[in-house]
Amino acid sequence: MTPRPQRLSLSRHLFGAAVLTAALLLIASPAGHAEPTAYPYPDSDLILRSYNLVRYDDYFTASAGGVWFSTPLGLNCGIWDRGSFGCTGDIRGAPPGTTNVGWVNGNVVTRYDWLLGVQFPPGRAERELAPRNYIEYNGTRCATMADSSTYCSRGPYKFFVTPKGTWLSPP
Repeated sequence: MTPRPQRLSLSRHLFGAAVLTAALLLIASPAGHAEPTAYPYPDSDLILRSYNLVRYDDYFTASAGGVWFSTPLGLNCGIWDRGSFGCTGDIRGAPPGTTNVGWVNGNVVTRYDWLLGVQFPPGRAERELAPRNYIEYNGTRCATMADSSTYCSRGPYKFFVTPKGTWLSPP
């Protein structure tokens, strides 16, 4: 009967060592080996194939030049002079107090900051760009995605405002 307690003791030690090893592997895994975040932007081909192109002249307003639309997320967005574009409102995931996101012709990045608010024209949307619709004006395309996210792009300049966060094209 003596061999049985030794075998049980050996099993406990092996089990304990396995648990400890697994815990150390989970804790000590370097963050640098994590999978990179997937490309966050919508597929432009999907938008062109599956979404409705609206008439841009239905989105002109008396408040400012360009086209202006609201989104289901409550953003006020516009495409204006020479294709500049942006939205004002609750920019999810941006620093607290940030209410503008966009790109202004001549800038080298899409951004959100206080200066962008100064550069925005005073345009106010009079109609919503409904989900699964997009508008093109002055070389810029903006779409309201099926989940109510807003995506705008002009060449390499783009932003994507979702219910959970905002992505800006890299500089």
